[in-house]
Amino acid sequence: MVSRDLPVPDPRAARDLISLKKAAALVDVEPKTIRNWISAGLLQGYKLNDQLWRVDRREVLDLARPVAIDASDGVA
Repeated sequence: MVSRDLPVPDPRAARDLISLKKAAALVDVEPKTIRNWISAGLLQGYKLNDQLWRVDRREVLDLARPVAIDASDGVA
């Protein structure tokens, strides 16, 4: 998994770090999916105290944001 062992420099940014379980519930996926996104490099994971994983809430929402589909390309 991709991780940063460095502390988050801005204390306000730390408030946006959430657990993998909360992140999964936020975007209606399993926690394993969040772990897979971290492993794939799609999402930055932060390891706290060498055991607790956290992710940035905004990054999770940005990654899971629906993509607009152009209906003019003829694909159903």
